[in-house]
Amino acid sequence: MLRTLIATSRLRIRRGSSAAPERFGYTSRRESIGSTTPVAQSNSTSFRSPTSATTAVLHNKRFTAPTVARAAAAALLIVAGNACSDSLRALGTTPTAADTHAAQLFEAMITRFSLNDLSPKYDVARVRLAQAALIPSRIFDDTSMWEAHPTPTSRVFYVSGTGVDGGRYRLDVRPSLTPATRLGDSRHTISLEQLGQISESVYRWDTRVDLAVGSVSAEEIAAMASALFASAEHRNERELREEYRTSFPRAMAAFGRGFTIDSIQTATNVSGITSVAITASFHPELMRPAFPALAKYLDKYLGPAKYHLALADRSGSPMFDIVGAQRAITIRYRTQQGKLTSLFGPPRAWADTLVMTADVSLKVKLFTVGFQGLVTDFVISNTGHNRSWALIARREPKWNLPLFTESLLRSPLHRPFDGEGSFMSLSVRDSLGAQSIFTRRTQFTVQESTIMRFLGGLSSHMIGELDGEVENEEDRFFREGFVALDADRRALVPRWR
Repeated sequence: MLRTLIATSRLRIRRGSSAAPERFGYTSRRESIGSTTPVAQSNSTSFRSPTSATTAVLHNKRFTAPTVARAAAAALLIVAGNACSDSLRALGTTPTAADTHAAQLFEAMITRFSLNDLSPKYDVARVRLAQAALIPSRIFDDTSMWEAHPTPTSRVFYVSGTGVDGGRYRLDVRPSLTPATRLGDSRHTISLEQLGQISESVYRWDTRVDLAVGSVSAEEIAAMASALFASAEHRNERELREEYRTSFPRAMAAFGRGFTIDSIQTATNVSGITSVAITASFHPELMRPAFPALAKYLDKYLGPAKYHLALADRSGSPMFDIVGAQRAITIRYRTQQGKLTSLFGPPRAWADTLVMTADVSLKVKLFTVGFQGLVTDFVISNTGHNRSWALIARREPKWNLPLFTESLLRSPLHRPFDGEGSFMSLSVRDSLGAQSIFTRRTQFTVQESTIMRFLGGLSSHMIGELDGEVENEEDRFFREGFVALDADRRALVPRWR
């Protein structure tokens, strides 16, 4: 995926110690992603971003994740920017088709991240939904909140989004949803069910967001993702940097307002296996001149954040690794003949189901909170006209919470992992004669309790600081990034023919 932008005035290259493993044997450099190439300008001043890990049940800007998730999404866009021009070429069987599909994809994103125009009802409802994420009883019986009551124990909320005149994006509550037919159209469904057979204090959130992205097929989206990772094969750091400078100069300039690439380390062995380690960093001083409120918010929460995501197969063989701390993120992987393979030893192909283990630590107010050893199934589906990637959590992690919470009943913390567990998925599906659809879905069960009220208070504090000014700057950051990527696409097309 993810949740780009305006240029820095000059290219920065610095030398320093490498955050990546020494085995790759390269001298680390930290390079601003900026360049002297101007960024294509947009008329928009704001945007809406995706969902939150803390309030994983909700899919709109006011419910977005703690900054770790947003910064990680930006870092993944940086990784995409490192890819060669062939990554976009993979979006079609011919150069003309690839150009059309890439143009539609970027137009959809530019539309979606335009200045949001919120209906009054939606603007009020989204705040109330966020505040009630971990205490659903606050809104469950409020008849003014919900658009449908399918059963006595279920509620549904519908939101439709579309581009409108004036370069804005209208989000409005609807009694029902129609199919998304225009680029950038979105359809949001938020469902809440009271699980009375377990307890009246137990609720399940189920949310889904669809985004129309044009005529690109699911298979072509998967091919682009593979091309992104494979772009480092048989190339060294100098060659990769030169490639992305010439292929994506505007996008790299856009990313330079806030992010740097510290190192791109590669090593190819005699078997043709290429090991890759990319380290990118967030720098508030680079973001502050153009996006002061966003820089302050990101620095407050990303600065002390620490996280580690490790992907392995069922036998425990490492497959993919992401480490974040001190505003930096390092991504490690290996490829062979264009496909991702195991991180170490003889190459092992990725299975359809892998295991992801996550550790996360955040500081909110005076408290450091998080978890260790969250084990989830990572399920990859490549069938027909659908491609999907899902995380399913059925095992409770070790929680890192303030000492005084030891006196509180902690069994509700296990509730999200009972039965079928909780899940989050990203997918793309295509169908003849209709828009291809990106879908983001989450399902999460919560049991109301004192400990959940405490956690809800922390998440509400983070959400409260995500005010209109921060939202507007975040919108502009991402929208201008996609404008820059689209301008680079137009310059790349002649090279494909």
